[in-house]
Amino acid sequence: MTALLTTLSVLAAWALLGVVLVGLLLVVKSLQSIRHWMEKTTVGLRAVEHQTKDLRRRGDVLAVSLGEALDALEAAARPLDDPDPQRG
Repeated sequence: MTALLTTLSVLAAWALLGVVLVGLLLVVKSLQSIRHWMEKTTVGLRAVEHQTKDLRRRGDVLAVSLGEALDALEAAARPLDDPDPQRG
Protein backbone atom coordinates (compact mmCIF):
# COMPACT_ATOMS: atom_id res chain seq x y z
CA MET A 1 0.00 0.00 0.00
CA THR A 2 2.84 2.39 0.84
CA ALA A 3 4.51 1.72 -2.51
CA LEU A 4 1.27 2.52 -4.32
CA LEU A 5 0.85 5.79 -2.42
CA THR A 6 4.48 6.69 -3.06
CA THR A 7 4.08 5.98 -6.77
CA LEU A 8 0.89 8.04 -6.94
CA SER A 9 2.57 10.88 -5.06
CA VAL A 10 5.53 10.86 -7.46
CA LEU A 11 3.19 10.81 -10.46
CA ALA A 12 1.16 13.68 -8.99
CA ALA A 13 4.35 15.66 -8.36
CA TRP A 14 5.49 15.09 -11.97
CA ALA A 15 2.06 16.05 -13.25
CA LEU A 16 2.16 19.23 -11.15
CA LEU A 17 5.62 20.06 -12.48
CA GLY A 18 4.38 19.42 -16.03
CA VAL A 19 1.43 21.77 -15.55
CA VAL A 20 3.70 24.42 -14.04
CA LEU A 21 6.14 24.01 -16.94
CA VAL A 22 3.38 24.37 -19.54
CA GLY A 23 2.06 27.44 -17.73
CA LEU A 24 5.51 29.00 -17.62
CA LEU A 25 6.04 28.32 -21.32
CA LEU A 26 2.73 30.03 -22.11
CA VAL A 27 3.74 33.02 -20.01
CA VAL A 28 7.16 33.19 -21.69
CA LYS A 29 5.52 33.06 -25.13
CA SER A 30 3.18 35.91 -24.17
CA LEU A 31 6.08 37.94 -22.79
CA GLN A 32 8.06 37.40 -26.00
CA SER A 33 5.12 38.72 -27.99
CA ILE A 34 4.91 41.76 -25.72
CA ARG A 35 8.67 42.24 -26.05
CA HIS A 36 8.33 42.21 -29.84
CA TRP A 37 5.72 44.99 -29.75
CA MET A 38 7.74 46.97 -27.20
CA GLU A 39 10.78 46.81 -29.50
CA LYS A 40 8.66 48.07 -32.41
CA THR A 41 7.33 50.87 -30.21
CA THR A 42 10.86 51.80 -29.15
CA VAL A 43 11.99 52.00 -32.77
CA GLY A 44 8.99 54.20 -33.58
CA LEU A 45 9.64 56.50 -30.63
CA ARG A 46 13.28 56.86 -31.60
CA ALA A 47 12.23 57.79 -35.13
CA VAL A 48 9.85 60.44 -33.78
CA GLU A 49 12.56 61.74 -31.45
CA HIS A 50 14.99 61.98 -34.37
CA GLN A 51 12.47 63.80 -36.56
CA THR A 52 11.48 66.30 -33.87
CA LYS A 53 14.88 66.97 -32.30
CA ASP A 54 15.15 70.49 -33.73
CA LEU A 55 11.46 71.35 -33.46
CA ARG A 56 12.04 73.92 -30.70
CA ARG A 57 14.60 75.76 -32.82
CA ARG A 58 12.25 75.72 -35.79
CA GLY A 59 9.44 77.01 -33.61
CA ASP A 60 11.61 79.87 -32.40
CA VAL A 61 12.54 80.76 -36.00
CA LEU A 62 8.87 80.62 -36.97
CA ALA A 63 7.87 82.86 -34.07
CA VAL A 64 10.49 85.44 -35.04
CA SER A 65 9.41 85.30 -38.70
CA LEU A 66 5.76 85.70 -37.78
CA GLY A 67 6.64 88.63 -35.52
CA GLU A 68 8.53 90.31 -38.36
CA ALA A 69 5.63 89.70 -40.74
CA LEU A 70 3.19 91.16 -38.21
CA ASP A 71 5.41 94.24 -37.78
CA ALA A 72 5.58 94.67 -41.56
CA LEU A 73 1.81 94.37 -41.89
CA GLU A 74 1.27 96.89 -39.11
CA ALA A 75 3.69 99.29 -40.78
CA ALA A 76 1.95 98.86 -44.13
CA ALA A 77 -1.49 99.41 -42.59
CA ARG A 78 -0.45 102.45 -40.54
CA PRO A 79 -0.69 105.03 -43.37
CA LEU A 80 -4.25 103.90 -44.06
CA ASP A 81 -5.28 104.27 -40.43
CA ASP A 82 -3.34 107.43 -39.66
CA PRO A 83 -2.85 109.55 -42.80
CA ASP A 84 -0.14 112.17 -42.68
CA PRO A 85 -1.82 115.57 -42.23
CA GLN A 86 1.13 117.41 -43.79
CA ARG A 87 0.58 115.85 -47.25
CA GLY A 88 -2.22 118.02 -47.89
